[in-house]
Amino acid sequence: MVLSVQTIKSNFQKARELVKDSLEFCGESSREVKIMAVTKTHPVNIASKAIEAGITLLGENRVSEGGRKIKALGKDSAEFHMIGPIHTGEVRQAVRDFHWIDSVGRMKIAREIARRTVSKGLEQPGILIEVNTSEEESKHGFSPDYHLLEDVLGEIGGIGLRISGLMTVGPLGGSELDTSEAFSLLRILRDRLRDSCDHDLSELSMGMSDDFQLAVKEGATIVRLGRYIFGPRQIY
Repeated sequence: MVLSVQTIKSNFQKARELVKDSLEFCGESSREVKIMAVTKTHPVNIASKAIEAGITLLGENRVSEGGRKIKALGKDSAEFHMIGPIHTGEVRQAVRDFHWIDSVGRMKIAREIARRTVSKGLEQPGILIEVNTSEEESKHGFSPDYHLLEDVLGEIGGIGLRISGLMTVGPLGGSELDTSEAFSLLRILRDRLRDSCDHDLSELSMGMSDDFQLAVKEGATIVRLGRYIFGPRQIY
């Protein structure tokens, strides 16, 4: 099946309508929720069609794969977010190619970002701290312990980085209640941390194709949709 610009646009619009419904359900119609199209594993022509369909936020899970697409599309063609695990050796390329790094889940990565940007007088990318709210061993991210996160944000501020918010992934195979609780915890942590640190923390990136409506109800400002917009992954 050939994925058309119109199909992508239609799926994106359906997602926007469901986000709107969820906001109305919880009485927050005025809250802005951005929809990120996750183009991981899809070739550059699909990412190009997403941009043509009017999508302005694109997410990638791998630095090298995303970097190749960004080079082909042009960095100014969209706002590109790195949303997958990142290794120290990939930071140089990530800060060069991506506007945002949403998956900073280790201090080692934060220090390397600072070394590659702040220490050289360069502009840092937007940064979100990834929190493992479901505390699953298979997942990346910081522990959801409030005091630990407070210390992490203090240390990150001390090396000159500014943090714009938090990110999490819902529990794998969890119930609707488990998923809602994981998202609610991220919002609670953000609200407490915002009162005790100097970082903005305006963004909450949570919710994917199967659970984004729950995430919106729990306070998400960014949802990350791949399959919902592009359908099942296919070999193009």
